[in-house]
Amino acid sequence: MDEYIVEPDVIPWREGRIAGITFKCQVLMNGADGGPEALRFRFDPCPSVFAHMHLTSQFQLLLNGRMDFPKSTMKLRAIAVHYTDHNFPYGPFAVGDSHDMLVLHPKQGGLISMADHDARRQINLKGRHFYGSAAATDWINQPEFRGVRCKPLIPPSSGPYAVILECPPHACLNLPPAPYGRYELVLAGSASVSGRTLLPPGLRYVRHDSDDVSTITPMEAGRESATLMLLAFDNDACEGGLTGDRLSVAAAEAIERAI
Repeated sequence: MDEYIVEPDVIPWREGRIAGITFKCQVLMNGADGGPEALRFRFDPCPSVFAHMHLTSQFQLLLNGRMDFPKSTMKLRAIAVHYTDHNFPYGPFAVGDSHDMLVLHPKQGGLISMADHDARRQINLKGRHFYGSAAATDWINQPEFRGVRCKPLIPPSSGPYAVILECPPHACLNLPPAPYGRYELVLAGSASVSGRTLLPPGLRYVRHDSDDVSTITPMEAGRESATLMLLAFDNDACEGGLTGDRLSVAAAEAIERAI
């Protein structure tokens, strides 16, 4: 089993600029060991973040603020999530005040602008694209998550899924298997796992090949309850990523400029 635990409060912020866009960034996990890559961004208000794609499947979790996609009807208001398969282009999009967003990959994925003509030949024409917001989703009960209320922003039936869980105080959360990797993030309250206490937006990434859920260390809600977000990948997480070819080198250079 692979397990990574991150407390963002102890990670420094960096300032960045790319294509005229200014932002602050935390590198929560860099994927250098073959594991997950997670970044946190706070963009300054910007009318157009350029169209681009990530080289692996990704979740964008909007913690605060808004994201508007003028070329589509998609308008995200926090808390909201946006998923794309590997090499699936999207954007441009606009961000407003108080923007705060996580970009979550199952491995090093990078990004590359769609202004790169070579990149366009690598587009995943069968790629999937899902999104959802907490405000537009009702609380329900789901058999996969017994004993807690759920908001399936992207339902498990989609393949990849994004689910908010509302956990009562001290609830012990035994989660289903995550063979392709899953991020588990604290949105409100607190949760304990593997001897560590996570506050918002602390997170754990877990991946395991066994169907034996007893091998997964459960998360326990704090004394004042916990609201959690689960972001699980499916088999598209095995595709793409940084492979050393010219496209990936360009993506790595873009990451370096950004952070």
